[in-house]
Amino acid sequence: MSDIQLNFLSDGAELCGELTRHTVNQLSMKKCSALFKQPTCALNLSKVSRADTAGLAWLLAIVEQGKKSSCQFSFNQLPQDIIKLAKLSAVDTFLPIV
Repeated sequence: MSDIQLNFLSDGAELCGELTRHTVNQLSMKKCSALFKQPTCALNLSKVSRADTAGLAWLLAIVEQGKKSSCQFSFNQLPQDIIKLAKLSAVDTFLPIV
């Protein structure tokens, strides 16, 4: 079974592993609540080895939850498969990519 880990860093957080329909349930909003306590949060995705549309939907949900919590999210080092999925789904403009 695949895994995804959310690691908190001094300047944000990083995801490590597979961001797929099999792993997004490991990233509950309760578990991610610390992300929303800062005015800004940079989420590094350089260690995401695989992603699918469920992972993309989770990223969009994080952006939305951040707005509700007055936390501005940015994503950096997104894997190409996430960027391609976002463009194919016409939601690439909703992802704050740095």
